Amino acid sequence: MTVPLWRNPKLYGILGFILVSAPPLFFFFMGVPGTSITEKESAGGNRTVVTETVWSGAYNPLLLIFVIGAAVAAIGCYRSKHMAWVGSLFVLAYSVLAMFSIGMLILPGAVVLLAGAAVKTVDIST
Repeated sequence: MTVPLWRNPKLYGILGFILVSAPPLFFFFMGVPGTSITEKESAGGNRTVVTETVWSGAYNPLLLIFVIGAAVAAIGCYRSKHMAWVGSLFVLAYSVLAMFSIGMLILPGAVVLLAGAAVKTVDIST
């Protein structure tokens, strides 16, 4: 007997993994341009204000926490309901904590992973 698409936890795992890991990987490799204003003093005592462009977030390993949590949840949607719950709740908690930076982009994927864990737990395939 085939399982309908909306009751397949693997679909939720793949879709949630893509939705969660795309923004952090983008910001990990590209970064977000910003400005840094510093004040420097020269040897003569003159102070100058230096404005430079900095790339915040480029190669920031903290962004990879979301990708690792999404991978655990997606593998859990394939194999174990406990891994699915732990990974999806981990990603949901961190997306709520990072709500004002990258969390708004990750929240829909975290909800999809949470739905995948719920479908994995309530296996109605019979």
